[in-house]
Amino acid sequence: MLNLFKTESRFSGKNYFLKVLKLTALYTVLGFLLQGLFVNLLLAFSPTEAQNLKDIRVNLNVVNVSLEQVLQIIEQKTDFKFNYIKEEIPLNERATVIVEDESLYNILEVFAKDYGLTFNRINNQIVIKKAENGETEKITVVEIGSVIDANTKQPLIGATVILKPFSIGGMTDENGAYSITVPSNLIGKKATLETSYVGYLKVTIDLVLSGDITQDIALKEDILQMQTVVVTGMGVEIEKQKLGVTIGNVSSEAVVNSKALDVISAIQGKVANVEITTSSGEPGASSYIRIRGSHSITGGTQPLIVVDGSPINNSEIGSSTGGYTQMNRAMDINPKDIESIDVLKGPAAAALYGARAQNGVILIKTKSGNPGKAKVTYDASYTFDEITKVQPLQQIYGQGDKGIISKTAIGAWGPLLPAGTPAYNHEREMFQPGHTLDNNLSISGGNEWTTYYLSLGRTDSKSTLIGNSSYLRNSVNLKASQRINEDIKVTGSIHYVDTDAGKLRKGSSVSGLLTGSWRTPPDFDNSVYLDPVTGLHRSYRYQNPTALKVTRGYDNPYFIAYKQIFDSKVSRTFGNIRIDYDPLDWLNLSYTLGNDYSSDERKNVIPPSSSYRPNGQIITERLINRETDGNLLITAKRSFDFADTKATLMLGQNMNESKYNYFGTTGEDMAVYDFHQLDNTSSNLADEYQSIVRRESYFGQLTFDMFNQLYLTAGLRNDGSSTFGKSKKRHWYPKFSAAWEFSKQDIFANYSDWFNFGKLHFAYGEAGQEPEVYSTITAFTSSSTAYSDGWAATLTSNAYGYVGFYTSPTKGQTNILPQRSKEFEMGINLAFLNERVGLDFTYYNSKTTDVIYSLPIAPSTGSTSQVQNAGTIQNKGIEVGLNLQPINIPDFKWDINLLYASNTNKVLELPGAQYISLAGSAIGSSVVMEGQPFGIFYGSDYLRFGRNVVYNGVDIDKKYSGWQSGDLYIDATGYPVKDPQLRIIGDPNPDWTGSVRTSFTLFDNLQISALFDFFKGGDVSNGTVGALMYFGTAKETENRGQKTVFAGYGPGAGKEVALDQSYYQGIGSSFNGPASLAIEDGSYVKLREIAVAYTLRSELIKSWTSISTIDIRLSARNLYTWTKYKGIDPETNLAGTANGRGFDYFNNPQTRSIILSLRFNY
Repeated sequence: MLNLFKTESRFSGKNYFLKVLKLTALYTVLGFLLQGLFVNLLLAFSPTEAQNLKDIRVNLNVVNVSLEQVLQIIEQKTDFKFNYIKEEIPLNERATVIVEDESLYNILEVFAKDYGLTFNRINNQIVIKKAENGETEKITVVEIGSVIDANTKQPLIGATVILKPFSIGGMTDENGAYSITVPSNLIGKKATLETSYVGYLKVTIDLVLSGDITQDIALKEDILQMQTVVVTGMGVEIEKQKLGVTIGNVSSEAVVNSKALDVISAIQGKVANVEITTSSGEPGASSYIRIRGSHSITGGTQPLIVVDGSPINNSEIGSSTGGYTQMNRAMDINPKDIESIDVLKGPAAAALYGARAQNGVILIKTKSGNPGKAKVTYDASYTFDEITKVQPLQQIYGQGDKGIISKTAIGAWGPLLPAGTPAYNHEREMFQPGHTLDNNLSISGGNEWTTYYLSLGRTDSKSTLIGNSSYLRNSVNLKASQRINEDIKVTGSIHYVDTDAGKLRKGSSVSGLLTGSWRTPPDFDNSVYLDPVTGLHRSYRYQNPTALKVTRGYDNPYFIAYKQIFDSKVSRTFGNIRIDYDPLDWLNLSYTLGNDYSSDERKNVIPPSSSYRPNGQIITERLINRETDGNLLITAKRSFDFADTKATLMLGQNMNESKYNYFGTTGEDMAVYDFHQLDNTSSNLADEYQSIVRRESYFGQLTFDMFNQLYLTAGLRNDGSSTFGKSKKRHWYPKFSAAWEFSKQDIFANYSDWFNFGKLHFAYGEAGQEPEVYSTITAFTSSSTAYSDGWAATLTSNAYGYVGFYTSPTKGQTNILPQRSKEFEMGINLAFLNERVGLDFTYYNSKTTDVIYSLPIAPSTGSTSQVQNAGTIQNKGIEVGLNLQPINIPDFKWDINLLYASNTNKVLELPGAQYISLAGSAIGSSVVMEGQPFGIFYGSDYLRFGRNVVYNGVDIDKKYSGWQSGDLYIDATGYPVKDPQLRIIGDPNPDWTGSVRTSFTLFDNLQISALFDFFKGGDVSNGTVGALMYFGTAKETENRGQKTVFAGYGPGAGKEVALDQSYYQGIGSSFNGPASLAIEDGSYVKLREIAVAYTLRSELIKSWTSISTIDIRLSARNLYTWTKYKGIDPETNLAGTANGRGFDYFNNPQTRSIILSLRFNY
C-alpha cells in the first residue's frame, strides 16, 4: 500500500526566514565554533567523493566470453555493482574486449549500442535495462554528488536536491551523497540545481545538463537552534530542597548495580508511580512505561526521553499480538554510561517540554570526564538466565476427538495413553539455559581546560528460547569538553551503537512458538520436525507430509524456532554538541545541537509450509529515524538586597525536526525452500512511507530564591508543530511552583537535634501530546481492487499501466488540537534524626482534555471516520517515600527505602463512542469507556442474576427466587450459559504499587542489598490456559469426565453434568466460552534484585598491577515471584508497549537471572 501525503510545515514564509536571518547574524560565530568541534569528534564520518564514470579507468583483456562474465569482471575491478533482470538482458551473448586504461563510460557506451541497452548509474549501482522501442541506446544522464556542511565538511543527511523546473530530484543518504536520474530528452537543456536542508541556507546552481555530471554542494548554516530546559535539566541544576515539584531520581550506582541489559529496566522499583513492564524475557524485548496513569487513547504512554539535553527516539515499530517481540530504542543506551536519571512525572514538572511532555520526561545524563589522572574501568559480567515458570500440561491423554484416536485432530481429546507409550514433555521443549556476556571498558580524565570520557561496550546474549533468538549490542561512547578561554566552553558527545537481534513469533498466531508447542498432544514428538523421508515440515496435524505448500494447521515449534527468521540489525548514532559563552559574570549563552539517527534493517522469512503463509513469504524492511534538535538558552542570574533575593531568568528557543522513512518489500510464494532472497519469490510488493514533523518553540522561566527558604518558579512555553491544525497553530503551556523550607524558621531552631528539614511545595503545570502526523490531511491510497455491481464488467482503479488511488477512509481534521493535561500537585518533605528518617508525600490531580480519538462520520463525506478532540481523562493519586537508616555505626550501616503509590484513573467523557477498543482477541478486549478506568477488560461473561436480563424471552430475575446478585443461571442442560450482552469483566490497573529497597554495608567493603517490587490488584487476562483447555492439553483437563453440579438457579439447577470435551470446548473455557473465565488477579511481590558485593582494596595489588580496587558482585534479577496468578508470570503483556494492558496469550515468558560480575578500577 502506498500512502500519498503532503509535508506540512507551519514555519515557512517571509517572516519566518527573516527571523532565521536575524538569528544567523547574531550567532554565526557560535555556529562556526560548534561545527568546528563537530569535525574533531566525528572524524569517522567524512563525506564520500563521487567519481565520474569518465574518470574511472579499467584494463580488460577478455576474448569470446559471455556478457555476464564481462560484467562480473568489471565489478571485480571497480566499486560498482550491476543490477538487472536476467530475462531482459542478453547475458549469453559473446563479447571480446581488449582495452587498456579505458574509461568505464566509453566501455558501457559501446555495450549500450551493441546490445540495445540503457545504463543508469545510481551511486555505486548501475542499473541495466533493455532499450525501449524508439529509444536511443544510451547511458542515462545522472546528476551525482554530495552535500556537506561548508564549515565542518561533514555530510548532511536528508538534504533535498531538486532540478528545476523539471521537478526531479532526491535526498542525500547517510554519507551525504545524492543522485538524480535525468531523462535523455533533457540533455542539453538548462536547469537549476536547488539544494536545501533544515537549518541551512538554500543553494541554487545554474547548469546545462550533459553526460554524467558530478556536482558537490556545500551549505552554510542558517540558524542556530536552541535547547529546552527544566529546573533540573541540562540548563540549570537546582538543589533538591529548592524544588517545587516531585522528581524521581536514579543514581549511576543504582543503574549499574541493577545489572539490567537496558536503562529502562534498571529503573524498575526505584521511582514511585513509574510502572515498567518488560514484554517478555527475550533479550532486547521492549519495555512498557507508564507514569502517573494513562492519558491518551491513540498516543500511548511512553514518556519523552532526553539524553544530555537532546531528545532521542524511543519508538517501538512493528509490535503486534501475533507478531514478534520488538525493541524500543532506549535499548541502545549502554547502562554503564549513565551518570544519573531524573524522572519528571507530569506536566507540573515537565511543562517546559510542552506538547511532547504529557506522559512525563525521563532525563538521562551520561558520564563525563573529570580533571585529574586518567581513570580506567573494566567491567565484565556473565549472566545465567532461565524461565521463571512453565505452563503445566496434561500428559495422559493422546491426540484424538471424543475419546477416539485421530492423527489429524486439533486437540488431545483421544483415549488414555496405553502403558509404555512415550509422553513428550512439551512444557519445557522450547526452553534452554540462556546466557549473556557483557564487557565494558571506559577511560576518563582531563584537566581544568579539557575533559574526556570514552567507553566501549559489548553485550552478547543468547535467549532462553531455542532457535533464532539472540541479542548482540556493540557500543562506543565519547564525551569531551574543551574550554577555549575563560568565557567559552565547548562540550560534545557522540554515541554509536549497532545491534543484531533475532526474534521468534509469539502469541496469537498459527505460527506462534508456544502456540504450536503447548497445543501439541503429548503423544507427538515435536523434535522430529522434518519428515525423515520427504524432508518436509511435519506437525501433529500433518504428521506424514507429502506436499510443501500446504498449511500444517499449527506449525511445529521446532520449525518455527529454526526455520523461520526475524532479524533486526540497527545502526544508530546519537549525541549533541554544546557551546557555552559567558560574556558577563551574570550572563550565559548556550547553544546545543543534537542529532539522533538510526537505521533498522529487518528481514522476516516465513518458509513454505508455514501455517501463517503456506506458500512462503519474505519481507525486507528498512526503517530510518532521524531527529535533529537545536536549542538556544540565555540565562541571567542576579542578586538583590531585598529579601536576600537571588533571581534567575532563562529564555530560550527550540527547533526540532523528526523524520521517519520506511522502505519495505514483501515477496510472496517462495520457489526454493531455503533460499532467503526476494528473487526467490514469484511476486513482490514494494511499500514506501515518509513522515516529517517540524517543531518551533519559545520558552522562558523565572526563579526566585528569597530569604534562603522561599523558592518560586514560573515558566511558559509556546509550541508550534506541523501536526497542529490550522485553526490554532501555536499553543501555550504555563507552569508555576512554590517551595517553602519552613524548617529554617527560628521556631524550629530548638528542635534541630531531631527535626532537620521540612518543606512544603505546590505546583501547577500544563503539557500536551501532539496529534499523529498528517492527521490534518486526507490521504490517498493506491489500489488494485476491482469493483463490480454483479452485472456489468468490473471496474479497476489501475488502467493503461497507471496506478489508481482512492481516498483514505479517514478524513483529515484540519482543526485538530494537541491533547492538554493540566496537573496540580502538592506535597511535603520531612527529615528527622540527623536525616536518618526521611518522609516524602505528594498528592497530584491531573485532567487531560481534548483527548484525540477517531469517530465515525457520514459516508457521504467520502470517508468513514475522522479524528476529533473530544475526550477527558482524569488521573489522581498519592506518592509516599520513606527513607530509614536504623543503624549507622562504625563498620555497619543499614539503609531502607520504601515507596508507595496509588493512581485512580477515570475516563470522564467519551462523546460519540460507547467504547473504544485498545487491544483484543477472542478472549475479550481492552477498551476505553466513559465513567470507567482506562483500559478495562470488556467481553462475555456467564449469564448471572441481578442484571435484568431477558433470556429466551424470560426475565430470569422475576421467574426465579432465592438468588443473590451474581449467581449463575443454569439452563436445562445443567450447565451455565453465556450472557448475550458484553460486560465489564476486569480492570488491569493496579490498586497500588510499591517497593522496598534495603542494603547492609559491613566494614566499608561488603554490601548485601535487595529490592522487592509490589503490584497490588490489576487483573490479567490469562487466555493461554483457556486455549489449552479447548485443545485438551491443559493440566486442568485431566479431570475430563468428572461429574459436578454447578451452583445456581434455573431449569437445570441441581443437575449433575460431566466436565467433558464439549464442556471445555464450549462453556468451560475462555477460548470459546465466556472471556471472564480468563480474568485473574495479577497481584505479585517480586524479588527484583538481590546482591552480595565485595570491594577488594590492596596496596600490594595496586603496586603490582596499578589496579586500585576490584569489585566482585554476585547478584540476581527477578529471582522469585510470589503470586496467585496461574500463568507463568503476571508481569507480561502481549501488546508490547501499546495501550492495551494485561493480555497473556502464549507470550514468550519472563526470565530470572543470576549474574557474576567483576569490575577493575585502575
